Amino acid sequence: MHPDFRSSMAWLHTWAGVILGSLMFVIFFFGTLSVFKHEIDQWMLPQTRMELPEEPVSIDAIYDKIEEEFGRDTRNVIIGLPSSSFPAIDLTIAPAKGPTQRLFMDPQTLEFVTPQDSAAARNFLYPMHYRLTPMPYGRWVSAAIAMIMLAMFVSGIVIHRKIFVDFFTFRPGKKLPRSSLDLHNLTSVVAMPFHILITVTGVLILFSLYFEPSLKSAYPDAERPRHELRNVLEGIDFPRRLNAPNPERIVSIDELLPRASPFWNGAKVASVRITHAGDQGGDIWLYKSFADQVSSLNPPVIFSAVTGDLKSHPIPSAAYDVQNWLAGTHQIFFKHWVLRWLYFFAGFAGCIMIATGFIYWMETRRKIYQRNNWPGVRVVEGLAVWGVMGAITATGAMLIANRLFEPGLWSWNGIAKPQLEIMIFNYTWLACAAHGWIRGKAAWGEQAWLIAGLALSAVLLNWATTGDHLIATLSSREFGIAGMDLVLIGSALISFAAAWKITRGVVMDDTVADAKRV
Repeated sequence: MHPDFRSSMAWLHTWAGVILGSLMFVIFFFGTLSVFKHEIDQWMLPQTRMELPEEPVSIDAIYDKIEEEFGRDTRNVIIGLPSSSFPAIDLTIAPAKGPTQRLFMDPQTLEFVTPQDSAAARNFLYPMHYRLTPMPYGRWVSAAIAMIMLAMFVSGIVIHRKIFVDFFTFRPGKKLPRSSLDLHNLTSVVAMPFHILITVTGVLILFSLYFEPSLKSAYPDAERPRHELRNVLEGIDFPRRLNAPNPERIVSIDELLPRASPFWNGAKVASVRITHAGDQGGDIWLYKSFADQVSSLNPPVIFSAVTGDLKSHPIPSAAYDVQNWLAGTHQIFFKHWVLRWLYFFAGFAGCIMIATGFIYWMETRRKIYQRNNWPGVRVVEGLAVWGVMGAITATGAMLIANRLFEPGLWSWNGIAKPQLEIMIFNYTWLACAAHGWIRGKAAWGEQAWLIAGLALSAVLLNWATTGDHLIATLSSREFGIAGMDLVLIGSALISFAAAWKITRGVVMDDTVADAKRV
């Protein structure tokens, strides 16, 4: 291979990582958390920690309760049926007048429980992965970074000539630049197939954004091409409403399930959507479970809510089927626990890869930049602390706020608990950024101590506020809650170890510098 080509790839790999590494870490970190977004929701919403019923829940009985509470004249009702990862019945209800509400129902008693009182994972942490909330045009930024990450993985393979050796090389006793490079190489090689897969599929999921300017030039209505493309790919002709009142109750949803099952190859129903139940043109949309499939393809089987006639059924094109299979490998809706943990640890390896890449770049250039009074290292360090340590610290602060604020008890100027959690996340992140710019290298160790304290405090507060300590959740087989506590404890131990090593390194560097000055 020509040396100039390898050096150009090294330049691309280095500077793309230095400039965009913070945002890459944010995408990787929140994507890793999203592997267990339903379990994090359970942890953040204690009222949803329920026992699964032994028999399937009657959807008709659930809808009867909703009709008693909200009446028949609703615009939209979505019923998420209970599962092992989220045992509560998850309801999204849009009344004829008023805002949309998210409620929960006990699958044993079919009684409404406390409405959602947290920003939770699916509503905030998961969208951070691809929208970079609250960044404007966050989806565009994510799409651009996905393309750049793909180029970085290719350039990384080109410049690392000893990939097999890197797999077996880690020298934690060496100085920070050497040990950080070893760890960067090790984590990139170990999880390389996953990183390439997750990046390529991320590009495919966001492909429509790359063509949005051309679509807007052809279609004045921005939503029209999306609907047309979806109709063609899914094979669904969405029915129009008749806008005539329906005085009768909608048909039995339970009796529609056997008619939908042949379209799903025997898969179970996961959710139901009822649109305009008080209208002659109302529909019942049945969605199958993803538990036993990789593909994220889930076009609904649609029936008339008045007559029970089949209106539309899934006949997806081959292209759409392939695209959704690839998207499913990224979004992992399936319930294979071993694979999900492999995804989690591979994502964690990606986070370490990005963080150690930052550390190696800064440590190998710190002295020469200081000697020449160049600001480059301090600028990169501020960005790195903001993106790496700040994102983790802000998440820990959000979990603490979730357990400290009682629903309806804490409010400020009419701001509800979910908004307070998001405010605390954002302000903590900003504070971490300022701390990184001010403290420089020392900020890494100081924020690592803070992360360790936040993680342990979250576990203790969960115990204090709900009574669900690790022994109790393991014995009662609440593995989602137990897993969340174990991950927090593991994070605290890793952060303690990192803080000790970083702090000791900073102290030793300062001692050497003082000795030289003397």
